Amino acid sequence: LLCQVAGYKYIRLYGLSETPKLHATTLRSKNTNSFGTSPVRVEADPLPAAHASAADAAYVETILAPGDMLFIPKSVWHYVRSLTTSVSVNYWF
Repeated sequence: LLCQVAGYKYIRLYGLSETPKLHATTLRSKNTNSFGTSPVRVEADPLPAAHASAADAAYVETILAPGDMLFIPKSVWHYVRSLTTSVSVNYWF
């Protein structure tokens, strides 16, 4: 749960099915707390040739304003960028 206290944030959410397009790697794969990272700079224009498939990855986007909350389900890739000076609080279930 991502709670926006002050300022604004741009959010993109990518489904698990988009993992190959995001060139993701899994860290601690033998651990129940495994997580992944992606080297793709999703807002780069143009994307480097090595990450060109990321341009075809489907996503939804939103802007969080003060007082907004967003539930990010487990295994959903997310990209977050502050649009202004901001304060957020998150809680992982």
